[in-house]
Amino acid sequence: MQTLTESRLLELIAQRRPVHARVRGAGLRIRIDHYLPVVACVLHSGTTLPDDYAERLQLSDDQRQLFEERGCEHLAELMPISIIQEESRLACDLNQPLSHCLLEEFDSGPIWIRPPTKRMRERAERCYRRFYRILDALIDVLEEKGKACLLVDLHSHSMNTSSVGLFHIATETGVHDGKQSLIEELQRQLTRVNLAQMESSVSSGPDKAECHQLANDIERRHLHTRVLSLVIAPVFRDQKSGSVYPMLSESIAGALHETLLATAAHHARLHSGKPVHVHDLLPDRLPAEVLKIDRALKKLARGLETLLYINPINLSAEQRRFQRSEGRYSPEFRYRPLRIDPFAHREKLYRLPVDTIRDPALRQLYREAIDALAQRIDLLVSIGSERFLYNSLRYYGEPDDIDLANARFLLHASERPQEQQSKTCDAAQMLSFFSARAREWGLNCRTELSDRILAAAMVSSGRNALLVRRDAKVTETELQALAHHELGIHMVTTLNARRQPLQIFSLGLPGNTHAQEGLAILSEYLCGHLTLGRLKTLALRVIAVHQMLHHNDLRRTWRTLTEDYGCSPDEAFGISARVHRGGGFTKDHLYLSGFREALRLYTQGDISALLIGKTGFSYLPLLQELLARGLLHPPEYQAPALQAPVASHPEIDYLVRSIR
Repeated sequence: MQTLTESRLLELIAQRRPVHARVRGAGLRIRIDHYLPVVACVLHSGTTLPDDYAERLQLSDDQRQLFEERGCEHLAELMPISIIQEESRLACDLNQPLSHCLLEEFDSGPIWIRPPTKRMRERAERCYRRFYRILDALIDVLEEKGKACLLVDLHSHSMNTSSVGLFHIATETGVHDGKQSLIEELQRQLTRVNLAQMESSVSSGPDKAECHQLANDIERRHLHTRVLSLVIAPVFRDQKSGSVYPMLSESIAGALHETLLATAAHHARLHSGKPVHVHDLLPDRLPAEVLKIDRALKKLARGLETLLYINPINLSAEQRRFQRSEGRYSPEFRYRPLRIDPFAHREKLYRLPVDTIRDPALRQLYREAIDALAQRIDLLVSIGSERFLYNSLRYYGEPDDIDLANARFLLHASERPQEQQSKTCDAAQMLSFFSARAREWGLNCRTELSDRILAAAMVSSGRNALLVRRDAKVTETELQALAHHELGIHMVTTLNARRQPLQIFSLGLPGNTHAQEGLAILSEYLCGHLTLGRLKTLALRVIAVHQMLHHNDLRRTWRTLTEDYGCSPDEAFGISARVHRGGGFTKDHLYLSGFREALRLYTQGDISALLIGKTGFSYLPLLQELLARGLLHPPEYQAPALQAPVASHPEIDYLVRSIR
């Protein structure tokens, strides 16, 4: 943080330059990340005093605790512009008239042992004038070309009344025209705040503890700016020590970032008479700190390809031994050794300076991405051990009662004779077909044969290739569905991710497996080639995961699939091996629930934002916001089935609509 003179600070503000500095001789800290039309002022949280002032104080430490709103500056931490008074208001109260900026009484009692000196008064008035000169200059810049600006005066004292909420909007008499609408909008936004382990409540009305000089001064001099005073109950700090609870204060700061920007957008709409959304006020460039962390995360994620390590290297040999034993042999899979130092990797992940990201949504996104990568490391480290199943449950979860009910419902559906086709397409024909489809859909990728995959076909994002298992055979319907599944979703999102300015969309957001597989099955459905057999395969995977979790015996899972559900021995082994590899791999239950969620979102509105890369369902609103702000590139490659859906057979439609 710099220390700047007032004149240098005013120069930077006039040039609309970012600022993070203390103002020399003013007791002020100012931070301007972006010149957005919302300013947070925290004028009563400072505690420092010149030594000679402290010696003259009549107040005890307990009285000062009531007088100074300690920790309130943390609530403005995520605002795009914040002005913090670091010096105690005892030296200069910026929310009083100039003539009373050096306070002399508190609760009708004297503040000072001896009356303040002339020097103390002059110093207070200099600080007061300096603050308002800086604030006026900042608002002049924000109001350029007649734009509306919102200034929020943040406080955190206790109001000692049961009728006051966690958030209290302090109102003054003679409310400015149009300001009541802003108060109502802020109250509406605050009622939507959801804080973990704490009930959120909102109130409004007069606050005898507050003077509204800031509002009076600013609104008198600036035609397009309105000032709101917001009091937050001091639940975010320890009442005795004043120390702040980090998670709660950050949660409140994030809520304020969202609600105050929404209120500023409302003010801009009222002022201009035109539609204004929150994303219209936000920056249209990614912050440098986000790009830096994103690059570092990409580097740390190299070598963490889950399937590379989890697919057994002796799968074919163990399958032959299992078949010869007619299901009595318990396969012993072997795996590739891990090429990274997992402990160093995890340590480096958690050293990434995510707290430097000021945008609350992006900060949380990268925190969750780092946690997910750390869990993936735990998963890879534990392959073949008893810990693997626990780590798989942490990363992928397990099927719930609804998943099992959906699976059993599908498995009880009567077979459809018209689906019975011979598997006439071999690997060479599949390669030829996929290559033609890739060219038709404008996808620049390779198609290759492989001996190292369990599925008939699979996209390798790192190699930009669609891999086809050398001994694979599929029906013509399965071939069409595979094209829309692998190329239409997995390859489309791979190529779109490479166009994004952030590498995290190639790495994959938390929950990307759920979204990717759900969208891929949705693509099969919308292209008209989703079959009952395919739905039953997804259902069998849910049953297999359930069996594995309860019995942890591949032979028992195989027998359940063959004896209870009529699977062929080869299909049953393939499904069983998928869920038992590594020591218990629960990923496969996500296909059916992912399809259910993808279909739900598709029927509700536009989901194209999910195609920009390896995304997650829960991030759809954030992705839409980032696209609206121009921070991400819209998906250049589209999923053909989502663009031009084809009607499925009525029986398939009925089954799909019946999935809960």
